Amino acid sequence: MRRRFGLAFGCALACVIVGACLPGAGPALLPPEDGSTSVPDLGDSGFNRSDVDLGDPFALEGLNPSHGPYTGGTSVRLTGRGFTTKLRVFIGGVEVQTLAGDPTRALIVTPPGVPGLADVKIRDDATAQERTLKGGFTYDAIVITPNTGATSGGTLVRIDNGGAGWSALDATGNLDSRGLGVEIGGVKCASVGYGTGQPLDRLRYVECVTPPGSPGAKDVTIKTPGGQTITQARDAFTYSDSPDGYRGGLSGGALAGRLRALAFNAAVGTPIAGATVIVGGSLPTATVQQTAITGVTEFNGLTSSKVTVTIAAKCHQPITYVDVPVDTVTAYLNPVFDPSCADGDPPSTGGRGGRFGGIIEGQLVFPGSAEFKKTGWSTVPAPTRPTERRAAYVFEASPTPSALFQLPPASEAITPDSAGGAGYGYSTVVFPGSATLYVVAGLEDRSEEPPRFVPYAMGIARGVSVPAQTRVTGVDVMMNILFDHQVTIAPQPPTPGPRGPDRLAASVALTLGNAGYAILPRGVMTVPLPAPASIPFTGMPSLDKAIAGEQYVLGGVAATGAQLQRPASVVGRVRTTNANDPVALGGFIAPPTLVEPAGGSWSGTHVQFDVAAPTANLHVIQVSSGYGLVTWTIVAPGGVTSFDVPDLAALPGPDPLGLFPGGIFTTVYVARIDDFTYGKVRSGQLGAGAWNAYAFDSLSGAY
Repeated sequence: MRRRFGLAFGCALACVIVGACLPGAGPALLPPEDGSTSVPDLGDSGFNRSDVDLGDPFALEGLNPSHGPYTGGTSVRLTGRGFTTKLRVFIGGVEVQTLAGDPTRALIVTPPGVPGLADVKIRDDATAQERTLKGGFTYDAIVITPNTGATSGGTLVRIDNGGAGWSALDATGNLDSRGLGVEIGGVKCASVGYGTGQPLDRLRYVECVTPPGSPGAKDVTIKTPGGQTITQARDAFTYSDSPDGYRGGLSGGALAGRLRALAFNAAVGTPIAGATVIVGGSLPTATVQQTAITGVTEFNGLTSSKVTVTIAAKCHQPITYVDVPVDTVTAYLNPVFDPSCADGDPPSTGGRGGRFGGIIEGQLVFPGSAEFKKTGWSTVPAPTRPTERRAAYVFEASPTPSALFQLPPASEAITPDSAGGAGYGYSTVVFPGSATLYVVAGLEDRSEEPPRFVPYAMGIARGVSVPAQTRVTGVDVMMNILFDHQVTIAPQPPTPGPRGPDRLAASVALTLGNAGYAILPRGVMTVPLPAPASIPFTGMPSLDKAIAGEQYVLGGVAATGAQLQRPASVVGRVRTTNANDPVALGGFIAPPTLVEPAGGSWSGTHVQFDVAAPTANLHVIQVSSGYGLVTWTIVAPGGVTSFDVPDLAALPGPDPLGLFPGGIFTTVYVARIDDFTYGKVRSGQLGAGAWNAYAFDSLSGAY
């Protein structure tokens, strides 16, 4: 069995700083009662699947979702049997492109259609077989724009009927005072409007302001002024699982006198009643309010076009947004895991147990002239030393190109002695779903420390559908991609400062379509700064055969010391197919220099740092206290490097809402995000995973 990657290249820096990283766990696999490693293939009745009559080998069983707007554009998954690459799909007689699929599933996007039922037909051009699901898809008679919004309500939506015409007039031909009714999830909209310039007896659309609702998809119903249903669309509007639609951040229109702040518990998503919201950078001149039971408070009469907003609550981590230019601030505050914050027994996890995996099995097949016969390892040379051996290892596609290659244990190796028919057998455990594997074969020497592994060949198995607790067999991998190319990086790292960085760690990974990335052996090289003009990576895979059309992914970390510590600057996700000329790796951001808080005592009222070149468009400062128990996150737009923050320790009341007194650890990140607008910053953009480039430095101090 193979081991998953346990450390990300970018996260390695954070792991060094905090002192440790926790390895992830692979999927659990339910063993049979006899203790063997096979996975039982039994249904509820105890019969083998081979005993069950599955019916027509070419069949269309259903669509999910089975309805969508008449304008088309709905992503739909077809389920059935016997689907091939020659599958054609027709909705209401209109052929649509099959975007992806496997023998039991296909993904399509619906074309525009006529409201009502539409037949769905599939055809296999290879066999000329056709199957039709009568009324398999329903075109809804209305379209809601936007079709998602906040659980707190207040989203202005437009509902179009495609020209069907609704009347808002009464029997006498006058505007009915009751108006058309719009309900979302059975709750009436707060207000309904008819726009301008359209006849009231033939309305093409209406507008309404959504009421508050619970998370999830809701039916939208249009009713006559008398309360009779005109039409209804199932699951046509979705309340997101947060009040602002994207789990926190800045939103809304330009700040013009009124500001709304919302506070929620990040762990469970519930509103925080009584949270303290401070509008202003200095507490003596700021406006302070508490949130209501709904987690919301509103400020009126604000005279500035930009304000600093801080949200804090008992037993939660505070957050501050500097120079907020919009009218809505939503904070999902992480809880403080301190015994003093405990409230009764911890919540039950429901006893659902682990997530069961599946097994993929197959053989590694090396190029040779004997068809259907086992050939030697033709793409890997013979060992030249007694401590060397030929070995291959199976990996699953990595979600990030910045992971570090880790050689699995020797016991997981596929070798020339491995059993097999036409090749050399392998077996690996993966999470259920669609898995993409890559296999790397080469020469290894475990007598060295660390073990040496030189890759010579690789192979790919894409999109293997793996149900939970199921063994998928026959997934053979052709090992015909050679590591015979060279990728050269022309680095453009930042200028070293008095504290660093003093070295550059450059990396090369490989795209694997939408499945992720292949992390390559010998894919990281570290050189001292100032860096050489070029860094050659020899022994990279050639972009042909199964990886034709893929790209190399370049990245770099300019950091300090052998463990790549702070100060540091990171650039990643530079893609290229160029294996002939040096590829520039630039765009590094100069690491910031902390001024306040710094190495001394901090007042808790001012933040300042210096940057050599203002190329970042987002700044994130994290001040940690109590050995990491409470962290104050401060967010500022690019270009803003000196500002006041409210003194949370000076807030009245018995409960502390900010940092613990004593030692603090401050990290300032200066980041660049492509196509970024600060007034629309999401909470998910406050982490390195969303940044195209960033630099950071940290200092210990006191508070």
